[in-house]
Amino acid sequence: MKRTRTYVVLLLSINLFVSSGQVVSDEVISFISREDGTRPIILMNTQGKILKKVITAPGKPGNLTWAPDGRSFAYGSRRTGSPDIHVMDIKTNTHRQLTFHGRRDIWPAWSPNGKWIAFVSDRTGWMSIYRMDVNGENVKKLTNRGDCGRPAWSPDSQWIAYGLAPDKLIYGLFVMDAEGRKTKKIAENVPHPGCTWSPDGKQIAFTAWDAEGGINIFSTNVNGRNLRQLTWSALGTIISQPVWSPSGKWIAYFLGTKPVGFGVPVDQIYAKGVIRIIDTTAKGEREKSIKATKGLLAGPSIAWVPEKFFSVSPSTEKQTTLWGRLKQAENTTK
Repeated sequence: MKRTRTYVVLLLSINLFVSSGQVVSDEVISFISREDGTRPIILMNTQGKILKKVITAPGKPGNLTWAPDGRSFAYGSRRTGSPDIHVMDIKTNTHRQLTFHGRRDIWPAWSPNGKWIAFVSDRTGWMSIYRMDVNGENVKKLTNRGDCGRPAWSPDSQWIAYGLAPDKLIYGLFVMDAEGRKTKKIAENVPHPGCTWSPDGKQIAFTAWDAEGGINIFSTNVNGRNLRQLTWSALGTIISQPVWSPSGKWIAYFLGTKPVGFGVPVDQIYAKGVIRIIDTTAKGEREKSIKATKGLLAGPSIAWVPEKFFSVSPSTEKQTTLWGRLKQAENTTK
């Protein structure tokens, strides 16, 4: 019998760093910080201005993915013991658990049409990609061989890009349809990649080994042609989690340092990391760091906030609300 668990979670703290009358004219990045052990969700524009800082309890969120309507997000959490997928409804402040298998259910990815959540699970031994309805029903296994990396939906929700290591050692970048069919390999030498589709659906950006042995971001057409290198990070650094912005202007990613020696704690693997953004439309200098994120630890789960998130007006009497129109910031808590 299907189990459903719903529980109310209070937002303990929301600090708004928004000046009176501020208008949002830029795209907004969200990421999970580990700055104080509570893993607050930070909303920040591309200039590095913090718009919101959210602390939720109980549990610490990971692998954040927004619903396209901006009213909820899915995330991974160990709040019930094993890693499972949960959803937070922003309007009602409730969290609902979607997976109950007892194994690792991680890396949720919400489809742009709002119908499905893809995720990775080792419930059959391999790290395979699954798809489920947004209520946790109708779970379907989409891959049958090798270990898979984080999935990424195409803008039309018809395709999924993902990393696959048939021998559990070297990943390639693959694409399959939403039913797990029509699988095609489009890139090689991909180290457990993060990948992301361009908003027009014509390109995929992903992490891969470069000719000198470093990890950088590349892009390719969906047919595997026109491979281009987008970053040139120094050896000794690791790039992960590239995410294309809804406008197509930016690609945000995480740049961190490799661990030195053995026995480095997991949460320090990418110590002194920073979120960087690539301006895909610029000529000349194309990259910059968002300085306010300097020192960010591993796994910030970068995601662009849906524009529809800002179309829901907050109640001035509910000062512990996550949603709101930043264009009407004078009506929110200062």
